[in-house]
Amino acid sequence: MMTPQQSRAELSAVSEAAVADAVELAGRVNGSPESRRLALLDTVPGVIDYYATGAAAAAADFYDERRQLAEVKRSYATELFIADRTVKIRRAVAWASEPLFAEMSVTLEQRLSEIVQSEVAYPYRDTIIGNRKKDPQAAGWRRVQGDSCRFCRMLADRGAVYRKATATFAAHPNCDCSAEPVFFGQEPGPEASAIQYMASRRNRTPATRQRIRDYLDANYPE
Repeated sequence: MMTPQQSRAELSAVSEAAVADAVELAGRVNGSPESRRLALLDTVPGVIDYYATGAAAAAADFYDERRQLAEVKRSYATELFIADRTVKIRRAVAWASEPLFAEMSVTLEQRLSEIVQSEVAYPYRDTIIGNRKKDPQAAGWRRVQGDSCRFCRMLADRGAVYRKATATFAAHPNCDCSAEPVFFGQEPGPEASAIQYMASRRNRTPATRQRIRDYLDANYPE
């Protein structure tokens, strides 16, 4: 059975393969900036869709393995959670194409890499958290930290378990963290703190963001 870190590494490998395919594809398209952007809009979403399905399937397998390891008796049919993000992906690909039209400090490849990595990671995390919400035997989920920033270190600190069903997975561009389900009957570890729940929200007010920055400066200095 995979450990949480091995499963996180598997997600990273899937994301890296997706990025490599998208960047290679971008290098093959020729013509005017407009035609190249159109070609990317026609092809990159398909690359993301292919690898996103693979990431969600990997997460479902990991969820089942952790459930088996926890010796959960009641059966449960694990699902794939893949949101329809077509409109957002197309907008993101258009944004990534901006360096085709003007000299910029970032490249098309850099922007594409950021988009593809994030979009492939979403279904993995959504599958873990979505099944946790539906599975009566799931007590919560835990963040599995990668080689990441102080923000991610804070969110994963103490092996905190996010028990509230409203908790979301906060991620920054190129974030390589993943998620692990936690089940009743295990030794789950401490529940996420108020600041961890606050920082995990997707929508944060300016005041909340400043409070989080102050907390990071005080407890996780650069």
